[in-house]
Amino acid sequence: MASPFGFLNALKPPGLTSTAFGTWVRRAYGGAPIGHWGTLDPAACGVLVLAVGNATRLLPLLAPSTKRYSFELVLGASTDTGDATGVVTMTGPVPAGWRERLPQVAAGLIGPLEQVPPMYSAVKVEGRPLYVRARKGERVARTARHVRVLALDVVAAFERGARMVVECESGLYVRSLCEEIGARLGAPAHMGALVRTAAGPFCVDASRLPDEIAAQPLDCLLDPLDVLALPRVALDQAATQRFVHGNRVQLDERDHASTAHPRAILVLHGNRLIGVGSLRDGRLEPRRVFNDDANHP
Repeated sequence: MASPFGFLNALKPPGLTSTAFGTWVRRAYGGAPIGHWGTLDPAACGVLVLAVGNATRLLPLLAPSTKRYSFELVLGASTDTGDATGVVTMTGPVPAGWRERLPQVAAGLIGPLEQVPPMYSAVKVEGRPLYVRARKGERVARTARHVRVLALDVVAAFERGARMVVECESGLYVRSLCEEIGARLGAPAHMGALVRTAAGPFCVDASRLPDEIAAQPLDCLLDPLDVLALPRVALDQAATQRFVHGNRVQLDERDHASTAHPRAILVLHGNRLIGVGSLRDGRLEPRRVFNDDANHP
């Protein structure tokens, strides 16, 4: 296999941790390094964005983005995990008229929101994931986090629950959102099924199934040049040699005008990404350099 290099919009199946799925992907790419752009809970499925090979060094350049989830709200019971995998801790009646009130409750949750990370989450406190302590029956004080709901819609309502769609900024816990919806309706609640349908520019319609990844791994990779919305500059052969050996390169005035974002500039030779640079005193300074034989499948 040629050296893999790119982003992978994978569809993670339910039942696997993101780490376990990443380990499987690593094997599919011959042991190449794998980096995660976010994670999904084991029971959840949908878009899981991974970087493969040297593209792991590009993960910090992916812009902060919104995420979209389709989820099931289950009323009448709450669980210790906040989702359907946990033990029921409380049951209660579902109040009459909740279907009529649900759209109004959803509309009231749009905007800034404070959430305390669930005990059954991967957030680390004193270097240990919360879920490790939760499994031992421990309770840990957690600091509330500011999150933002951009849109929250009801798709369909059932006897004791509803299917809903949320668009949000990173950091929101959908199961905590379900508990909050239940509290505002006056009923215990938890999250049922959860599917991440989008993460930034990566959508579930274009996600690659595990069978596709296993059969044609290189064909499943996305060129970072098609994903990263950053300024770019193309170098000639002489300038390329200077850049890949760690030397600064003088840019002409035209290139100055096209690289108004000095934090990170994608550096190309021909149509190939050879590294990332930044402007310093009018010159292009290497920040990340990719070997010419390892930046494309």
